[in-house]
Amino acid sequence: MLTAAFIGALASACRGQQATAPIAFSLRPGITVEQRRLALAEFIPAAMRRAHVPGLAVALVDGGRVAWTQGFGLANSFTRRPVTPDTPFEAASLGKTITAYAALRLVEEGKLDLNRPLSFYLTKKFVADTQYRDRITAITVLTHTSGLSNNLVESEHHVAFEPGRRFSYSGVGFMYLQAVIEEVTHEGFNQFVADTIFTPLQMSSSSYLRSSCEQRMARGHLDMLGLAMPMPYFPIVQPNAANLLCSTASDLARFEAELMTPTLVNPQRVDEMMSPRVQVGGKVWWGLGIGLLRRTDGLCFWHWGDNLDFESYMLGCRDAKVGVAVMTNGSRGLGVAREIAARALGGGASP
Repeated sequence: MLTAAFIGALASACRGQQATAPIAFSLRPGITVEQRRLALAEFIPAAMRRAHVPGLAVALVDGGRVAWTQGFGLANSFTRRPVTPDTPFEAASLGKTITAYAALRLVEEGKLDLNRPLSFYLTKKFVADTQYRDRITAITVLTHTSGLSNNLVESEHHVAFEPGRRFSYSGVGFMYLQAVIEEVTHEGFNQFVADTIFTPLQMSSSSYLRSSCEQRMARGHLDMLGLAMPMPYFPIVQPNAANLLCSTASDLARFEAELMTPTLVNPQRVDEMMSPRVQVGGKVWWGLGIGLLRRTDGLCFWHWGDNLDFESYMLGCRDAKVGVAVMTNGSRGLGVAREIAARALGGGASP
């Protein structure tokens, strides 16, 4: 039986950067929230039917605050339970960006140095002995240049290339950073993030412990010959910064609003997070734990989550203070989520 970790690793391996980067859009600041809402409410059901996505939730950020959230379709196609604005979904890799933000809190407290080898903080070896083991830092992990793999179920972690040399998406790197965070804080990873991020931002439905979301959470679905088949639930008791975040669209929108107007981290530190560091292709870059899109009208940020049967997306523009979070419970949801995101920021117009 496939574990959730394996499913997440398989999903990420099947995605290229071009399949996850934002679809082109034009910011239309004169469009009101109500106009965006009406346009999306008309577009979303048809897009869901076309892609066989059972359920979806969306939240808009406007003026740096959560302005609208709504659920569409079914949280579980078997029980026919509907999606509501409060329905949690697996957010998968969207948790990487929150992990990055939590790490910045530790930097400000003097407990973590972004440029110090992560091996310095651990008494137990995480990476196998190689010439590059002591060159992996929080910077190389957050920019996906650590040389570590994206195989979350491998028994031993090796470094494939000189850290900092090139971009190679890595979930294992975030598992490494999680271990360091637990070491320097002397508490469990989920508890630390809850105390420093979730609770202050009122993200009450977010957790890296999937069991805490179980009763209300949507059920994931795989598209099989045009039918969305509900997947079995895999109980997991350990948190994983790489791919086990569960959250709601409105909680993710609150986090996007925080990135636009920081209250938990020094704004200059967030500027560092949003600074393009590694070019992935064209106008697409990577910052610290987040994708970046360089535009003539400002810098926008984005990330996706893909555990195969749950696919989600967030996209925001910091200067314009607009953003969107889209969560789906279908294996063909990522394309729909990217299109919704582009339409949401483009005022409902076709991208």
